[in-house]
Amino acid sequence: MARTTKPADGAAGKASSDTPGRLAQIRTVYKITRQRDPNIRWLSLAGLLVPILIGVLLAVLVGPLWLWLPIGVLLGIVVAMNVFSRRVQRGAYAEMEGQPGAAAGIVERMRGEWRLTPAVGINRQQDVVHRVVGRPGVIIIAEGRGRGARELLGAEVRRVRKVAGDTPIHDIIIGNGEGEIPLPKLQAHLMRLGPRTLRKPDVIALDRRLKAVSAPNLPIPKGPLPRNIPRGPRPR
Repeated sequence: MARTTKPADGAAGKASSDTPGRLAQIRTVYKITRQRDPNIRWLSLAGLLVPILIGVLLAVLVGPLWLWLPIGVLLGIVVAMNVFSRRVQRGAYAEMEGQPGAAAGIVERMRGEWRLTPAVGINRQQDVVHRVVGRPGVIIIAEGRGRGARELLGAEVRRVRKVAGDTPIHDIIIGNGEGEIPLPKLQAHLMRLGPRTLRKPDVIALDRRLKAVSAPNLPIPKGPLPRNIPRGPRPR
């Protein structure tokens, strides 16, 4: 006899119970973001209504309504969610900007083969340097202002060059000055780095070699570093 399989009640129940939790989370994120970005309501609403109006207009001009109206509604939902997520991300970057370790928090959340080693160098002024190994090569990211951050960056580049050999090394300073990368544009800048010279096994192997010869990392939490982080050894 043929058996009929029924969907697990537990899985269906879990999916239905997760929905209110996600909606509550979205509402919480919206309320927090709205305090910093009052325009998020109107921009998200515009993202929803404009495609719907276009769908209605196309339905009137070329018809039929039952085809273009659902397309406009679905497109409006997608555009509104995209606008909402971008404004939330922008607000989060604004909140993180200026905090030590903010760049490491962004890299840590990136998808793909990005091997992050945070705080490989830090000084008394809390300038900090992170090392990232990815398919474009080794990326050294410095956070801080003035001469101290650049000295840390140069010291780490020289240290990496002894191990990395011919692997491309990219150096980045986070900031809004000339030749610096603003924090909100860091992820996009990393994604544009090229060429992709390393394969995934090469990235893993190089990251292990660099960690083997590096000084022990400071016991720091993930994401932005607290202001009262213990002082590490001075860069050589």
